[in-house]
Amino acid sequence: MAFINPGYGDRGFWKDVRDTMQAAADQFGYELIVFDSNRESNTMIKNAQKVFALEPAPDYIIAVNEHQQGVRIVLEAEERGIPVIMLLNDLTDEQKATYGGPGEGNDHWIMTLTPDNERAGYDIARSLIDGARIGRRNHQPQSLCLLSLAGDRKTPASLQRLRGLDHALSQFPVLKEERRVVANWSYDEAYHQTESWLSEGGCVDVVWAANDDIALGAIAALEKAGRVPGKDVFVSGLNWSTDGLQKVVDGQMTMTHGGHFFAGAWVMVLLHDYIQGAGFPYQDPEISFRMEAITSDLISCFADLLDERDWSTLDYHSFSIANSPPGTKYSFVLHPEDGHHRY
Repeated sequence: MAFINPGYGDRGFWKDVRDTMQAAADQFGYELIVFDSNRESNTMIKNAQKVFALEPAPDYIIAVNEHQQGVRIVLEAEERGIPVIMLLNDLTDEQKATYGGPGEGNDHWIMTLTPDNERAGYDIARSLIDGARIGRRNHQPQSLCLLSLAGDRKTPASLQRLRGLDHALSQFPVLKEERRVVANWSYDEAYHQTESWLSEGGCVDVVWAANDDIALGAIAALEKAGRVPGKDVFVSGLNWSTDGLQKVVDGQMTMTHGGHFFAGAWVMVLLHDYIQGAGFPYQDPEISFRMEAITSDLISCFADLLDERDWSTLDYHSFSIANSPPGTKYSFVLHPEDGHHRY
């Protein structure tokens, strides 16, 4: 199996995706080859070429629609007869309208596994309202100036999180969006965007951040300006990053949403079942799973697992439904009440 990793293999979110995938592959006895692209579109294109040049060809290719390169990979895999799975970022609706979805003219595109990013975007916004109310001694704010820091303008995950934000804005008029900018998933860009807004005299009570790096950059700019995150301004992010979790512990972030790096492991579970003939892709080849919000109330439940980040301690066989009764559905959800951190 080959994974075209759009990110870094030695740090950050994509390292966790890579590592959970490797841990599950090891348990199932599958050989996994990973090509890291370091968030560079040209490197990702070259890595796709390397994968298609492998001899023998991989049995399965796992790819991500980062930099809008998913179509190219799906079409070439179809031409070569190699089964392909899209992970975390699916093709966009526009791309599917043109090229079709899994099984719709793409017989070798066997499945897609994506998190519910829209729900996460909504939850992030909702947590800002709750954080402001609690931080102000249960005083219900009449209006909150919102600075929204998006990931990018193209990635399906970014667009879906923004759709969740827009849904929250329509439901909660207390949130007054003052500015929405793109931070390109970057701490530095988030820092400069927030610093620029503050220097212009922009109003900021709450900051909606598309991921933890963006949230951390915004926090640094707020602190430089004399603001106190968790007291007079409230920030929320996503990724379950080590630094993000620490900010939740410190009270500087209302929560970090996430757990979606476990998609690396879940795709191995799905492939295992597919190989075992479970047949699920023919019923629903586009599979979505829920992410989980970690707040200060919940962080102690997950502390051991997330501090150690030893993903091999989880039993991935227990999530397989290959030997389950017909109609059994997947449950890729963290249960904090389980002492062994079963997903």
